[in-house]
Amino acid sequence: MEISEVASKISSNIDKEEMIDFLFKLIETETVNPPGNEYLLHDTIMKCMEEIGAEVEIISKDEKRPNYIGRIGKGKPSVAIISHTDVVPAGEGWTHHPFQPYEKDGKIYGRGALDNKGCLAASWAGIKALIKSGLKFNGTIYLCAVSDEEMGSHFGVEYMVEKGFKPDYAIVPDNGLIDTAVIGEKGAVWFDLESYGKQSHGSTPELGINAIIKLSKLISDFEKFNFNLKYDSRFTPPTINVGMISGGNAPNIVASRCKVTLDVRYPVGISEDMIMERMSSHIELLKNKDKDVDIRLGEITTRHYPHIIEQNNRLIDAFKKTAHEIGMPLKFETSAGITVAKILNLNGIPTITHSPDADKTWHIADEFVKIENLEKCAVLWTSVIYELVK
Repeated sequence: MEISEVASKISSNIDKEEMIDFLFKLIETETVNPPGNEYLLHDTIMKCMEEIGAEVEIISKDEKRPNYIGRIGKGKPSVAIISHTDVVPAGEGWTHHPFQPYEKDGKIYGRGALDNKGCLAASWAGIKALIKSGLKFNGTIYLCAVSDEEMGSHFGVEYMVEKGFKPDYAIVPDNGLIDTAVIGEKGAVWFDLESYGKQSHGSTPELGINAIIKLSKLISDFEKFNFNLKYDSRFTPPTINVGMISGGNAPNIVASRCKVTLDVRYPVGISEDMIMERMSSHIELLKNKDKDVDIRLGEITTRHYPHIIEQNNRLIDAFKKTAHEIGMPLKFETSAGITVAKILNLNGIPTITHSPDADKTWHIADEFVKIENLEKCAVLWTSVIYELVK
C-alpha cells in the first residue's frame, strides 16, 4: 500500500474531539517540574492506553515520577514515540489561568499545550487511528509518556535506558517546527571562570586589582568569539553564553574575586577538550597583555555530547519519504537545543525530533498549539511509524 493511502486511512480515522479532550485533561493536571508529580496523570494515561489496547509497563525511579511504556504489537523493528508529561512553571502574564485550557481561533491554550502534552495527545490520536483503520503491521510500537524532561530526565528517559529500554528507532515530538525535523543536536558544556584580584578601599582603586574589571575584559570578547575550530558543516558555529556572574563584597571595596558560569554549545567535530584548550589559550593571550590578569578555568559541571544521525538511516528515509508523499514540506536540520533525543541517540537509538510548533510558544505565557498542526503531526508521525513496522 502506498504511503499516501496509509496516511489517508489514518487521517480519516483521527477523532479530533477525542484528541482535544485528552489534551484538556492533561493540561488540567498540574505536573510542574519541579517537583513533577507526574503520577497525578496515572488514571488519565492508563485509560488512554487501554483504549488503544496497549500492554503497559511502568518504570519508576521514584513512585511519583512514573514513565509509561505502552506496547502495541510484537517483533522487529520496534519504534517508540516519546512525549513528556512534566511542564515548566507557569510564570506570569497569562490572559487566563494556565491550567484551565481553552480553545480559541483553532488553537488550544494552556501550560503544556505545545510542550509537550499536545504532542502526547497527537501521538495517541494517531496510533488510535492506525488501529481503528485495520492496517496490519509486523513490528512493535511503543507509545511513551515520560517524566522529568524539563529538569534533565534523571527520573525519565535516562532511567528508562538505564533499565534496558532500547527500541530500534524513536521519534521525540519536542524540538523542531512543523516544517523542520531535527536530526542532530549540539553538545553543551558548563564551567566557571574565576578571576582573582587584590582587595583595597573603594576610594583608592589604584592600590588594588579589580577582579571584576579583569574578567570583564575576557567576557567582552565572547560577543564575537571565534573558536577557530573545524566542525560538521550541518551545524551552526559554537556559541558562548555568560549565564551567571557573581563577585565583590561591597560597593566601597575593590573586588578581589569574580566568577562567571559559561554555557558553551558546540557541534559534532569539536570536543570539550578542544573547547577548554581554546579558552585557556585565550586567557593566556589576555595575561600577556595585562600582567595583573589572573583568570582560572573551573571544573566542568554539566556536559552533553553532540550527536547527529547519518543520512542513510531508515528513520530519516521514512520521514523524508512520508513527508513528500503526503505533501508536507519538511526540512532536516540540526539544533542547539537539548532534548531526550540526545540520550537515546548516544545510546545507539536513532531518534528524530519534530514538533507541531509554528510560533515558538514553548515556555511562554499564553502557550498554545494549533489544532490543525496537531492533526498533521498525528498523521505524519503515525505514517512514519507504520512505514518502519509494516
